[in-house]
Amino acid sequence: MQWTLRPRGWLANEPAVNADEGKEYVHFSLFELELADREDKIGKRPEMVESIFANHAHVFPASVRGDGTVDELLRLMDACGIGQAVCFAPFAYNLEGRGIDANQWLAGELANRPRLYGFGTIDVSRADIGQQVRAAREMGMRGLKLHPAAQAFDILGPEAFTLYAAAQEQGLFLSFHTGIHNHRLKHNAVAGYDEITWHFPRLRFSLEHVGGYHFFPEALAVIGNNLHREGGGTVYAGLTSVFTQVTNRAWYLSPDRLGELLAQAGSQHCIFGLDFPWNGAGETKTALAALRELNLPVADLAHILGGTLRHVLGL
Repeated sequence: MQWTLRPRGWLANEPAVNADEGKEYVHFSLFELELADREDKIGKRPEMVESIFANHAHVFPASVRGDGTVDELLRLMDACGIGQAVCFAPFAYNLEGRGIDANQWLAGELANRPRLYGFGTIDVSRADIGQQVRAAREMGMRGLKLHPAAQAFDILGPEAFTLYAAAQEQGLFLSFHTGIHNHRLKHNAVAGYDEITWHFPRLRFSLEHVGGYHFFPEALAVIGNNLHREGGGTVYAGLTSVFTQVTNRAWYLSPDRLGELLAQAGSQHCIFGLDFPWNGAGETKTALAALRELNLPVADLAHILGGTLRHVLGL
């Protein structure tokens, strides 16, 4: 039997009940989760996600990376049953010497693709950081992707603080890379993100990879230390490339660690991410299966697989 979910805001509230078998299901396009004998966890009216909405897809012009184009991303989404995604513009160094403005290029690529939402990037080596942030917002970007290691900046440096102030003013959500990445650890020390929240209390952001294998406790501490803020906290866990030891062992989080994250931070602070094109359809299906195997209540899966992201982006 197929179930069709009707959108009701960022979560739908009507359960789908199979009267013949007395079992409850939620349909995520890629898979169905059988919830028989789990009423003790979810009650009689589980919340349901309208479709998977994933964060963290890097996209590139075909001349830069042929397997990382917007069309290739859409093919992966179709193969994995993903309805919508957030795309990151290339970084300035990806386009060096090509005469392409990263954010303008992405805005053009997404103009007629309603399944995709854009996050811009900022060239932190330039003096006009604040203007770049404002321009990204004017182009329709919903947030910004920041990679302190790859972009070689200090998260607590003056250039970064200029960026944060402008992003807070513009209401942009930030996605930070966290975890090791062949750069000076002190410039991206995960505990330092807590300091950002005290200087910019209305700035919302995700810690992608949740600090990875090496800095997961620090990332969890930052998230937990900010749950007291208005609205339930401003820091989110980016569940991106954390589900397998094969692709990138340095960012792997075991089921026990994922369980502790959910217990302490809650699913409302967790966001599923793709890490396209470094992760293909196979890795994405592995990640979705790993989430299913956590045996979570339906409402928690609904938050992780799109509800939280829709909420923070105001969709």
